[in-house]
Amino acid sequence: MNYDNRQESAGFSRRGLLLTAGAGLVATVAIRKDWAGRLFNPLSLESFELAASPGLVDASGRPLPGLSSRALSERRSILNFWASWCPSCREEHELLVQLAARSPAPILGAAVRDDPDHVRDYLARSGNPYAAVGLDSRAQLQRALGARGVPATFVIGPGPVIELALHGPLDAQILDAQLLPALSKPA
Repeated sequence: MNYDNRQESAGFSRRGLLLTAGAGLVATVAIRKDWAGRLFNPLSLESFELAASPGLVDASGRPLPGLSSRALSERRSILNFWASWCPSCREEHELLVQLAARSPAPILGAAVRDDPDHVRDYLARSGNPYAAVGLDSRAQLQRALGARGVPATFVIGPGPVIELALHGPLDAQILDAQLLPALSKPA
């Protein structure tokens, strides 16, 4: 019995080993890139509707609307994915409140995997920088845009089209170096 026959009889083959390694590599890439979340996701930037958070009102006491692709298609906007339970989101929140007061573009919020009561209570306590807030309870819009965690902030141009994607918390440096210049570009 030569060496090759011993390998085959023990259940090993180069082809089997290569196929197994290749399948493992494809599976790893698919998980890391969230292919399933994107391929089987009914939402996209061009077509989505996120429900409003019940009881959430703006500064004048009017109910705050949910979020839809229609709101993003007409003008440049800032889309912020956040959650009341997220420590990094809480860190960037004051910066968003300040930005809302001076931004030429509306800030739209998508509350990811968050309880509507917590969303309402947190914004009532901490200030509301958002012109609209939608509940992304299953993180489908977040995943459709390629964000895998919160916070994530996007500059969305008319169309709608993603002009800038920022994954992670905002700080003053990121705001000045990336977000504000993206907002000042001609449409």
